[in-house]
Amino acid sequence: MSLDALLTALRPWPLKIVIDRVFSQRPTRAPFLGEWLNASSLEPMHIVYGACAVTLLIAVGTGILTYCFTRTLGNVGRRFVFALRCKLFAHMQRLSLRFHDRQRTGDLVARLTSDINAIQQAIANGAIIFGSNSLLILGMISLMLWLNWKFSLAALSVAPLLFWVVFIYTTRINKASRAARTSDGRLASVAQETLASIRIVQGLAQEQQQDKRFHAQGSSSLEASLQEVRYRARVAPLVDLLAATGLALVMWYGATRVMAGELTSGDVVVFFAYVTNLYSPMRALSRFSFGFNKARIGAERIARVFEVRSDVADRPGARAAKNLRGEIEFRDVTFEYEKGQPVLSLINLRIRAGEKIAIVGATGAGKSTLVSLVPRFFDPTSGSLCIDGEDMRNFRLQSLRDQVSLVLQDSLLFKGTIRENIAFGRPDATDEQIAAAAAAANADEFIRQKPDGYETRVSERATTLSGGEKQRVAIARAILRNAPILILDEPTSGLDAASERTVIDSLAVAAAARTTLLIAHRLTSVRLADRIVVLDAGRIVELGTHAELIARNGHYAHLYRLQSLPEPETEPTLS
Repeated sequence: MSLDALLTALRPWPLKIVIDRVFSQRPTRAPFLGEWLNASSLEPMHIVYGACAVTLLIAVGTGILTYCFTRTLGNVGRRFVFALRCKLFAHMQRLSLRFHDRQRTGDLVARLTSDINAIQQAIANGAIIFGSNSLLILGMISLMLWLNWKFSLAALSVAPLLFWVVFIYTTRINKASRAARTSDGRLASVAQETLASIRIVQGLAQEQQQDKRFHAQGSSSLEASLQEVRYRARVAPLVDLLAATGLALVMWYGATRVMAGELTSGDVVVFFAYVTNLYSPMRALSRFSFGFNKARIGAERIARVFEVRSDVADRPGARAAKNLRGEIEFRDVTFEYEKGQPVLSLINLRIRAGEKIAIVGATGAGKSTLVSLVPRFFDPTSGSLCIDGEDMRNFRLQSLRDQVSLVLQDSLLFKGTIRENIAFGRPDATDEQIAAAAAAANADEFIRQKPDGYETRVSERATTLSGGEKQRVAIARAILRNAPILILDEPTSGLDAASERTVIDSLAVAAAARTTLLIAHRLTSVRLADRIVVLDAGRIVELGTHAELIARNGHYAHLYRLQSLPEPETEPTLS
């Protein structure tokens, strides 16, 4: 860039030499060759040919140099952004669920995409604009001062005012741009939420309502962007006016000094060329400030994510969890999402290795929160949770989660093949192991009936599979993982009777010889359990087998009777 700026600053000098030595036949002042030219007896045409050759050499040199630094900075910018995006994605993945529960997915995606793209533009294009134009301005001002410092001061007299105007409007643009970026993130969140729930939106015919939400948020984003545009629009004519003022000063001062014999015509040509070109890089730098501001705001938003530390982290000295038996013990465990509002209170529960525990209770009783503590999605607010007699926080988080398998109420499958989804928790599994896990989950038969078998593509959100098929694929994934602890979060919800029976049979295979925690709203699946835990308002109110709890005629018996009522003989009527 420095060499390119130097060569660019030398562009008008061959013309100055031709004007001074050939047209005016006067001594010329030029860097490097001035004294030699004045002392030489070169023919006028030789000077013209030499000036033409130097002009071409300068053009070739600047072209080669521009290619080199543009390609180099382009590579640097894209590689840096690639590394930054990967690091940010990895950091987001490892933040606790508490963070993700409070954030909007669309806004996080905007930080991964548009915010990082703004940084890439600033590094690649912005660095070129700032570096080359700054060096060019420095080079031209240096040569102007060397040639005639009085003329230079006259030509540059409007520069401080120009920079002041750019600074004032850059500050205003920064504020408007920050508001626009924040609003764009919210707009992306509305779009992501709507498209992710498109079935319910269309099913309830609420497209117009979502249109209104999107339009309202889009209007806010538009207003912030328009404010930024208004500020930018005001800068351009002011810069042009100040640039024209500078050129007028050059013409007036140059003409008077040439007529007074203090300057040559070539000097005025160089100054005129410099002032014309001087305000062009100044305008480029003012435009750079806009792009730099976007990148700075994007960097601030990205930095705020990097500054977040996960609530769940490895303790110093934590070791790998290997070959766990799966004995789980809750010791006076209390948990709060918000301070002073306990979701679980003084939970004491010991689950033997290989035992199957069903957890039942009304909605909001704390069932999902209780099982979420086992893979350390959250840590207890007080008390401790032990595995194989040791506080789970003594184990490294990643190795602890390697000992846990999950089957959720909403079977989350990824876009890809059925084989890839079954092997998600164990990517190194062989085709034979995958097929064996699918057979154990009663999934092998329906998979092989698909046109492409295990290579059948699963659409986004797995809409091409039925609910029972999705659950059996998820169960096969858990079986293949072969972890000693299995968590089943209402795995039969939303299934018809036939699918539910098939899934329960699959769950019985998956739970064999594993410590199993089963959340159940529909009590048909609790027959898998050795014991049943009944939660109410975050506390264990009953614990025992099905027969024991029915005999107590308490909370569990009440829930069981609610789900076992006989069908009425006649349809109810409204009175």
